Amino acid sequence: MYGIVSYANSTWERGARENSVNVAPVLISLNMPVIETLGIGTVPHAESPNKGLSVLMFLLLSVLLIAVFSAAIFIYRNIIGKRRQTTLKEDYRKEAERHEKSGRFVSAAALYEDHLKDKRKAAELYEKGGDFRRAALLYDLLGNPAKAREMYEKDGDIKSAAEISVLEGDYEEAAKLYHNAGKKLDAALILEKAGRRMAAARTYREAGEYKKAAQLLEEEGMLKEAAEMFGIALTDKRIEDSIDDFYAYALKLEHAGEHQMALRVFQEIDRINPLYRDVRIKLGKLALPPEKGGAESATTLRSFIRNGKIEPRHALKLWVHILRALQEAYRNGKSHGLLSPDTIAIDTHNRISFLSGPVSTVYASPETLKGAEPDACSDIYTAGIILYEMLMGDLDGLGSARIIDRVDNVPEWLDELVLTCIRKVREDRYQTIDAVFGEVKALSKRKDPGGME
Repeated sequence: MYGIVSYANSTWERGARENSVNVAPVLISLNMPVIETLGIGTVPHAESPNKGLSVLMFLLLSVLLIAVFSAAIFIYRNIIGKRRQTTLKEDYRKEAERHEKSGRFVSAAALYEDHLKDKRKAAELYEKGGDFRRAALLYDLLGNPAKAREMYEKDGDIKSAAEISVLEGDYEEAAKLYHNAGKKLDAALILEKAGRRMAAARTYREAGEYKKAAQLLEEEGMLKEAAEMFGIALTDKRIEDSIDDFYAYALKLEHAGEHQMALRVFQEIDRINPLYRDVRIKLGKLALPPEKGGAESATTLRSFIRNGKIEPRHALKLWVHILRALQEAYRNGKSHGLLSPDTIAIDTHNRISFLSGPVSTVYASPETLKGAEPDACSDIYTAGIILYEMLMGDLDGLGSARIIDRVDNVPEWLDELVLTCIRKVREDRYQTIDAVFGEVKALSKRKDPGGME
């Protein structure tokens, strides 16, 4: 019995094993969860078909969403966005027009510039509203240098206006801008750059840059004028303090053929420093008999005036020297005759001497022309005419133009001083030279824009 049971059991187990191999795949193909739960017939690392399908569906859905989103953006930008921009632009335009109608031109200009991108209209409105600087910047960007320069001028920015002229190659206009603004040195630099050396020399002179003016005159071959100009730069300077400059001045005089003047300067240098450079050699070459020297070797005041106006500070100092020489002549009982720039000689130390020669009646006082004897009061009239010419550069405006109307950096008190000297009625003038000096001392204590005190 036991054997039969054992045989049956073994037979059943063998059959079960054989059946399990055949049945499991069928059960799995039927997707029976119970089989998976029991772990019967599972294949390691096998993926479910549903999982691959899910991934594919996810990818398709993502692509679809991206396409829909892109289409939405495209529609917004090209339809809704443009409509909105158009609406905003119209709103800005209406607001700008309201500002313009109400006279708020700068506010309107800002809208045209920032939001409506109409720079030309913005520039016109900035100009109308008085914001000349912003108008100038826009005109410059628009390629309209003439209007940009005009706006900078109205804004008071002469430098920017002149720079535009320089960029355009219009150096004359740039120099004119600087000159009208009182920036004569800048004007002279521009004229020199433009090749206008004579005009630059005159402007350097008006700016008080006498050495630079002398250099340009020398380059133009005007050696005598260059020497005279350099001499003005040495007015009131001592050889002890400026020996190099005086040596250069002597060389210029020598090259200009003014040997007597050069000799006198070299002699003064020799007195201070006999070993200075080649002064002794120069003295040996230029020395002449004493009788040939004298006042004729000095430079006349006419030579100083020939190239234009004398800078006010220097003109006044030179004029005072002339008045002191007149006083000395009175004390010594010397007759000097009627004076003019042609009969006043000046040496390197500002020593004044009076020459003889014909003089235009324009320098004569009214009473002298009527036959009255000349005196200090009539000499003051003549001196006033001479100072007027020194400051103006000519006598074209005498009797019709005041000095301050035509010359920069002339203080009003100096203009008044000249007017008092040349009054037609002698009683209205200063009666003595001491009275003139007293007036100069009193009036010059006032500070003024010209820097004279």
